[in-house]
Amino acid sequence: MPQVPAKVLLVCGGFPLRSETFIRDHASGLIEAGCNLTVLALDGGDGSPWDSNEIAIGLPRCVRYANINRPIAERLVRGVCRAGRLACSSPRLAFQAIDPRLGWRAPSGQILAAADALGMACVPHRFDRIHAEFGPSGVVAAVMRRAGLIDGPLSVAFYGYDTTRALRNSGAGLYTDMFVDADLILPNSEFLASRLRDAGAPQDRLLVHRLGVDINRFSPIPKEHRVDGGWSAVAIGRFVAKKGFATLIRAMALAGERGPTLTLIGDGPLAADLHRLARELGVETRIRFAGWCDRAQVSAELARADVLIAPSETADDGDIEGMPVVVMEAMAAGLPVIGTRHSGIPEIVRDGVNGFTAPERDVAGLAQAMVRLSDSHLRVRLGIASREIAVRELDHAMLMRRFIELLGIEGRIHE
Repeated sequence: MPQVPAKVLLVCGGFPLRSETFIRDHASGLIEAGCNLTVLALDGGDGSPWDSNEIAIGLPRCVRYANINRPIAERLVRGVCRAGRLACSSPRLAFQAIDPRLGWRAPSGQILAAADALGMACVPHRFDRIHAEFGPSGVVAAVMRRAGLIDGPLSVAFYGYDTTRALRNSGAGLYTDMFVDADLILPNSEFLASRLRDAGAPQDRLLVHRLGVDINRFSPIPKEHRVDGGWSAVAIGRFVAKKGFATLIRAMALAGERGPTLTLIGDGPLAADLHRLARELGVETRIRFAGWCDRAQVSAELARADVLIAPSETADDGDIEGMPVVVMEAMAAGLPVIGTRHSGIPEIVRDGVNGFTAPERDVAGLAQAMVRLSDSHLRVRLGIASREIAVRELDHAMLMRRFIELLGIEGRIHE
């Protein structure tokens, strides 16, 4: 029989987002592997532009926007119209799509909005694989599947907040049905896997699968000690509580002149607070706030820096990191990393091997790590180890091949 591309539905929240390049990489990798990909974006993106490769492979044309979080009144009105259209071809599916036994997402019109984005003309939509990025997207996909609007094996990836804040806000039963439905649950760290086990995820369908980075984008250059004795660090991420940048600024002040100069890349709701804190602590002249940077700019900043600092911490609302992509990029660039013992970071930042770790919110511990890395010979040694770990364990091409194998769509022959 002729081989045809595997049909894959990728379900995600906002898309594309500049802070979630790993989802864009998954989507691009599936297309480049020959899949017939549809991206169901439950919300809009953040206005970040498509890159040249995404345009070349046609990723923007694969995206269907559902906007499931419109105001409830608008969603209900649209839902009535959508249910009516669906009832013309399948009264049974129309009823199932609003059945309150499926949870509030059905009668509120969210499931109909998602189905409408895929098209009501031919339901159920059948796929060789339905893959959801983040637990809440997996819940939506599972409800659509139970309603009979989509069909195919379901896998769900978990990355951080979906194992803490989402569970705390929605209750311990948030994932109960989805855990039953999914044949594969993919946390991106051992730490997240333990959280999912505690939440009831079945061990026999739970498998850690890490994100990766394009090793070939980075050409590590060992940095020699500068004549003036100075050295530089970079920290990258949204200016939100879980990134720990306020703790980092306090550690900069404590480390004093033995610490680095710092480039802080990003923006977000805490920007004004971070600027103010730097002024109050007298370190504003040693910190450059660079704003948002695209991938090429981030790569250039990593090439200039001596160290990456990732001071992540659990936010008051329970939000946590999974495995920060910037840590993996810095390792690929041959940089030692100062990180915190937060979520999956210690699984790849190995204390004394390719960097140092400190407890969350430990100002003194971060400052001490900075002082230790003022030794240029130590930075070079740890940076070489970072690159070796990245090549061996975090190569995107290798992990993308494994991802496709896990999804069961490699070499599939279809009728």
